[in-house]
Amino acid sequence: MTRLLICLDSGTTAVKAAAFDLAGHLLASAERPNTALRREGARVEQDMEASRDLAMAVLRDVAAQAQGRPEGLILTGQGDGLWPVDAEGRPVGNAFTWLDGRARALAAAMAPALDAIEAVTGARPTAAAQSLQLLWLQQNAPERFARIAHALRLKDWLFYTLTGTLLAEPTAALPVWGSWRSGETSRLVQEALGLTRGVELQPAFAPVGEARAALSPAAAAITGLPAGLPVLLGPGDVQSTLIGLGLGTRPEVTRASVFGTSAIHACLLDDPDTMPEAPRGAMVQKYVLGEGYLCFHPCFNGATVLAHLGGVFRDPATPHEPAYSPLILHPFLEPGGERAPWTDPEASGALFGLTAATTPAQIAWAGREALAFVACTSHAMMGAPGGALSLGGGLARDAAFARFLATCTGVPVLRSPTAHAGPRGLAAIAATHLLDAGQEDIALHWIGPAEERLMPDTGPVADYAQGKYAAFRQLIDTTRPHWAVLSDLAAKAAPLHDKEYA
Repeated sequence: MTRLLICLDSGTTAVKAAAFDLAGHLLASAERPNTALRREGARVEQDMEASRDLAMAVLRDVAAQAQGRPEGLILTGQGDGLWPVDAEGRPVGNAFTWLDGRARALAAAMAPALDAIEAVTGARPTAAAQSLQLLWLQQNAPERFARIAHALRLKDWLFYTLTGTLLAEPTAALPVWGSWRSGETSRLVQEALGLTRGVELQPAFAPVGEARAALSPAAAAITGLPAGLPVLLGPGDVQSTLIGLGLGTRPEVTRASVFGTSAIHACLLDDPDTMPEAPRGAMVQKYVLGEGYLCFHPCFNGATVLAHLGGVFRDPATPHEPAYSPLILHPFLEPGGERAPWTDPEASGALFGLTAATTPAQIAWAGREALAFVACTSHAMMGAPGGALSLGGGLARDAAFARFLATCTGVPVLRSPTAHAGPRGLAAIAATHLLDAGQEDIALHWIGPAEERLMPDTGPVADYAQGKYAAFRQLIDTTRPHWAVLSDLAAKAAPLHDKEYA
């Protein structure tokens, strides 16, 4: 009977599971849409029990497909957000996701406190930060806040539902609650915010590889996996996906960009203090498969920008080829503003150059250009070493976008649109800790080569991209001082929607 490693990746858009044999071959995969997400304006929550049920369902699906003998299960999920449980381990209401914007006003109003926290953690709290989400509950729902015994993340919650063990790993928690330099949490975070409880709500920490427990009989009965199976708590979905894209595992890959619900731009550095520029929303995590640190810019506004454009402009066509135009889009369409490379809870979008002659394809392509320009800004700020950029997420399937991204960044772009980067990265981590796989084995068998290598364009396309990128940056510098005014106007306009006028 084939021996297997099972991987679970619970994302914002979809919940996925995969089964690999012990040579790194993908044998089965299962995916279900994330129907647990609840979006209403700035409130973007997730039903915790429905999230558990979805995870169990995809594990059951993949176990039934694979028909082998599992040797271990490793899991990850959204890295940010607040998944609160009481003293009995029951959900205290819905979870705050990383897209929830209710703490946006707190992030805008507490600059001195956030400055002090940033000096310790290296990352400025945003509306996605668990600390600010707890503060919002303390101020707006004190009875609910008082019931919270543990402040989990999605992957911690799923680990608990699968094993009955409350446990976390430090790479996801330290950017909010401590320091990547010391590896320790700090009470200064909650003291600066005026939180009555914070660090003490975190579960016990164990490093990736040591953060493990046995699959419970109850979870085994639901999933079809064997009771007692070793369950490993992986790093956040960001690091798992970056590993699967080859960052730190393919020799030529020095940077990566992922365009899923959010966008993530990252590089691997020995010393994060050498970055030319570190925006307040940047994050640093210890690399879990070796030496160094992952430095990355987590953007609120990723490939969902294209879906938002479809809603606003009545579903502009997806261009099969580039639709170059004078349009310049600022893609800050999420209610939480933006996190990186521009850190501002009041950031809002804009579209320049719109005329009656504008076509739907031009609008859709302008959205893709904007995402490429943000990526270019992030990689320049991080100072990634020379090499190739590995591209992941849904937009990796768009060859025209991948080529434009190569042109903007000036480096080769590697894409593997069918590679299942998140599960593959998880499998590589599990193989390291359960099978003692070495770096060469990981690179060759678990990650493997990219499917396609795209080189930057030259000539007129490169001139167009360079000129438009410069205009994109200049227009951000011009409009950024007006974001607070626009946010204030939005607050004044909101109650007027409920009034009727004769």
